[in-house]
Amino acid sequence: MTVGTIEPRKNHALLLDLWPEIPEADLLICGSRGWENHAVFARLDARPDRVHELPGLSDAQIAGLLRGSAGMLFPSLAEGYGLPPVEAALLGVPVLCNDLPIYREVLGNIPVYADASDRYLWRNKIIEMAAHHRADRDGQGRAAPTFDPPTWETHFNKALTLT
Repeated sequence: MTVGTIEPRKNHALLLDLWPEIPEADLLICGSRGWENHAVFARLDARPDRVHELPGLSDAQIAGLLRGSAGMLFPSLAEGYGLPPVEAALLGVPVLCNDLPIYREVLGNIPVYADASDRYLWRNKIIEMAAHHRADRDGQGRAAPTFDPPTWETHFNKALTLT
């Protein structure tokens, strides 16, 4: 699943391009439509197989879907902080995201990083996440890495010591 406003910088187009090649998995796009993304909106209006646009969900609904998902997909091209991958990591949900400095700073080695231009890697990692999720449902389970998010105190201590 992915969470965020459907706008160009969030790069939903990558997921829509890949999804026909992802067997036996549904893509949940949780977020409202934004701006200047007419081509992606047209693709969503065509109702592609196994792609579900879910605008207007509450935080509790999104958290429930996230807990039951195979993982958080975040191919965003630019982020200020990128809260959805942090929330996924806190829940122990696997995260696949574009390799942006903010994710490395906040999430460290928790996510799988894949450059948004590497469609082959994105495709393979999504298929792998879906397979692990199916195995989890079959009782094999997976160990989620422990994520200890940075606190405001840690952030400001780091920011104020930079020269």
